[in-house]
Amino acid sequence: MTGDELLTPTEARLLVAIKSKPDATSSDLASELKLSERHVRRLMGRERVRKALDAAARAGLASASSVLGRNAQRAAEALSSMATGTSKATTPRVQACRAVLDGAGRLIDLVALEDRIARLEGRDEPAGGLQ
Repeated sequence: MTGDELLTPTEARLLVAIKSKPDATSSDLASELKLSERHVRRLMGRERVRKALDAAARAGLASASSVLGRNAQRAAEALSSMATGTSKATTPRVQACRAVLDGAGRLIDLVALEDRIARLEGRDEPAGGLQ
């Protein structure tokens, strides 16, 4: 963030609350922060808060794609060994391996799409991804 985009202490507290409870409603956040619900909605409408939330979401997406990407090779090897009979194929193991491979593919695609959109919009910062 540039100097113009620094968050106020209240905005920063709101971001921390949202990150710790992503499913919280504005009413829940207002109660936790001891603010009115209207003020929380007003804060959420500020561009710098939305940008900070977007940046946090992109960082989480990049981190998740990295974890799944690193484990995709292990999942593929496990599926191969189960297919050849080297190791026992159980339904939970097969499902877990397939979930890792499917999730890794989807997340890698999402990160790549975010990068392309950022370039098309003329933004300098890529979303991140597998590094």
